[in-house]
Amino acid sequence: MNSIFRGMLRHLLYILFLSGLVGRTQAQESVLEGYIQQGLKNNQGIRQQGFLLEKSMYALKEAKTFFLPEVNFNGSYLDSRGGRKISIPIGDLLNPVYTSLNQLTNSSAFPQVENVNQTFNPNNYYDAKFRTSLPLYNAEITYNTRIRKEQINFQQAEADVYRRELVKEIKFAYYAYMQSREAVTILESAVSLAKENLRFNQVLVKNDKAIRTVVSRSENELIGLEAKWEDAKNQSVNAAGYFNFLLNAPLDSRIDGQAPAQLAPEPDTAASGRREELVKLESLLKINTLSGQLAKASSLPKLSTFMDLGTQGDFIKFNNDTRYYLFGVTLDWRVFAANRVQYKTKQAVMDRNATSAQLSQVEQQLELQSQTAANKLKSAVTIYRASTSQTALSKQYYEDQQKLYREGQLLYIELLDAQNRLINDQLQQSISYLNVQTRTAELERAKASYVFSN
Repeated sequence: MNSIFRGMLRHLLYILFLSGLVGRTQAQESVLEGYIQQGLKNNQGIRQQGFLLEKSMYALKEAKTFFLPEVNFNGSYLDSRGGRKISIPIGDLLNPVYTSLNQLTNSSAFPQVENVNQTFNPNNYYDAKFRTSLPLYNAEITYNTRIRKEQINFQQAEADVYRRELVKEIKFAYYAYMQSREAVTILESAVSLAKENLRFNQVLVKNDKAIRTVVSRSENELIGLEAKWEDAKNQSVNAAGYFNFLLNAPLDSRIDGQAPAQLAPEPDTAASGRREELVKLESLLKINTLSGQLAKASSLPKLSTFMDLGTQGDFIKFNNDTRYYLFGVTLDWRVFAANRVQYKTKQAVMDRNATSAQLSQVEQQLELQSQTAANKLKSAVTIYRASTSQTALSKQYYEDQQKLYREGQLLYIELLDAQNRLINDQLQQSISYLNVQTRTAELERAKASYVFSN
């Protein structure tokens, strides 16, 4: 009964241990998700993409305004001297008649008039008007609006590509920082072991149970480990600075989170989403198609109407006689342009064909990338499990060697070999777990499986 009870107790403790590791992993992922949302909100690159997307939206609004009436004010004033003239013989025509009338009436009621020389250029003349114009039919405006609308989809996909890439980089940086912290902890523990060994060797030398060489060797080993420890701390500071840089936070900001739980995740190849790179190319393909239609539309007639409301006459004069309105309809139809439209259309067709070929190539590349990422993750998990087993063995081996050394049955160089093997295996295990995490993030990026909150 006691053995059965002890077995049940061990099983229960093992379940609680695994639950604790899973809880640590979930807590770590929760903290990381908070940092991801902070990065998506504050990153300068995301802000730039937002500005470009907003610019595309304003471009669409601008294109739609070409369907609406346009009102322009135009004013001009002319003053001239000289130039071409036209002679009007008013005097030659009227003076004989006026002379006869004066003789008949025995008066001078009809004076003599001079001939007139009128210049072609107006003198002291103004013309001010409001012109309202409205396109009735213009296919170029329609296709240009469709292109602007598709450019919004293109820019949105571009922004989503950057967002996904940022999520991956934030995860990489976070995992790298956590690994650097764990490396600092491992080397700190190694320094403590080296100090303990130095103290023990000093006691042995003091009691004439060992030669002084072991103390010198212990001191050199301690100096080397302290140098590695210091280097690891500097690398951890650099990793923290890069992570905060991605979040657009002060470089020395504190980073929350615990060291990752030593559980290798299983590859998840089922979840996948639509890659924004393909969405971008599909939008570009539509833009190229619309560009070809826009080029063809330039040869179609353009029909519009206009109305002028204005005043013209001698300067400063404004009355019923100077006011006027003018209404009209205009038709513009290009008849001949030396095959310019055909050449431009052919260019758009070539762009469309090139984009279509690129789309097929990128589809294959992304499929290969996803498959490669899944295989790399499986390999990383295998390597991590092997390194975990190796680390456990090295730890047991070091403890056994240390026990033998303290009993005087082992050379110090053999103990150092066991100690270095343990430290290297612990660091390798930490690196292999970092590799599992980064490979997981790579697979998530390759399959576009990360779900954005908005």
